[in-house]
Amino acid sequence: MVIGLTLFAVFIILLFAGLPVSYSMALSTLVALLMGDYSTEILSLTVVEGVQSYILLAVPFFILAGNLMNATGITQRIFDFSAALVSHIRGGLAQVNIVASMIFSGISGTAVGDQAGLGAIEMKAMMEKGYSRSFSAAITLASSVIGAIIPPSVPFVVYAYLAEVSVAKLFTAGIVPGLVIAACLMLYTFIVSKYGWVTVPPEEPFEPRKVFRTFLDGFFALLAPLVILGGMLGGVVTPTEAGLLAVLYALFCSLIYREFNWRTIGGAFRQTVLTTAVIMFLVGVGTSMGWVVSAEQLPIVMSNFLLGLTDNKLTMLLLINLLLLFLGSLMEGIPIKLILLPILLPIIDSLGIDRIHFGVVMSYNLLIGMATPPVGLGLYVMSSVGKISFEKMVKAILPIYIPLIAALLILTYIPALSLWLPQLLFD
Repeated sequence: MVIGLTLFAVFIILLFAGLPVSYSMALSTLVALLMGDYSTEILSLTVVEGVQSYILLAVPFFILAGNLMNATGITQRIFDFSAALVSHIRGGLAQVNIVASMIFSGISGTAVGDQAGLGAIEMKAMMEKGYSRSFSAAITLASSVIGAIIPPSVPFVVYAYLAEVSVAKLFTAGIVPGLVIAACLMLYTFIVSKYGWVTVPPEEPFEPRKVFRTFLDGFFALLAPLVILGGMLGGVVTPTEAGLLAVLYALFCSLIYREFNWRTIGGAFRQTVLTTAVIMFLVGVGTSMGWVVSAEQLPIVMSNFLLGLTDNKLTMLLLINLLLLFLGSLMEGIPIKLILLPILLPIIDSLGIDRIHFGVVMSYNLLIGMATPPVGLGLYVMSSVGKISFEKMVKAILPIYIPLIAALLILTYIPALSLWLPQLLFD
């Protein structure tokens, strides 16, 4: 117990001292191993063991597919179609922003991929039409969380690996919740636009001919989510193979649209290698940290403590959500999953909470953390993409927590939204 608490104490101290999360995890684990008289070889062995998973092979493929879509201009076609489809709704391009993110989410697999690629296009278009820079950046950041909920989803792959659940079922479980989040954001945008709480330009007239034209122009790009998800649900490919299918389809689209360029393709590969290396190292050291936590029986102690506070499922979900929202404002999602899942899984199992449902709730919760100060990665990405100060970015995103938290509560307390489709297709 003392060693387990020391592990977390050293981790927090190193984190606040300014060390990267991965280094803090590795060094705190090493300290705990030395204190517990464990062999230090456990660190290297568990790091290697932690990344030796067929499921995790999907991660670099989905990241690469999103990067290729960004690098070859395919995201512009998705945005153009979305603009033709919904720019006549109150809120105009802010609504387009949300719909485009929803479509692109079926390709990218990450929220950051949405921000870095589609975000730049959305920001430029909104500001050219007269939207404020801060509101444009805030709605772009908020809508990007859909990118990691509607499949494919890198956070879902990591959760499925750690929680030992089906990736296909978890991917399917994210479809309806993604639509719920988009609906909450669109309703919020409609209300603030209608009542003048946010200054927006007049809506553009609906032109069926323009919808048809942009649909034809972006047909193959818009077909990508159906190809990827349809391949998995049809049993043609596994979730891991679907990642490779996504890459091949992205390359196919770049050739069809004559956007293939060796320099941009090379840049997409380089960015994928860097992102994948960070994720895999986090998973590896997180596995080591989890080994120490389990060896010290900390999950049992924490489980007994939390269950001693309440045995009510609804109250426990509220407590866990509050904990995740707090931690999500301080750390990235993957380290939190690596540290907390060994503790939380016995609790949710004992209360009869479905692991698939909890995976959707936890992943979305931590994506909100990405947009929460002081450490939210999305805030820094959008500050850079939108050329806006961090302080203005934080001020602009605060009101949009209302629809984001509303969607979280809906998904938390109506599990059927997450479980209906997987049960229909797989059970």
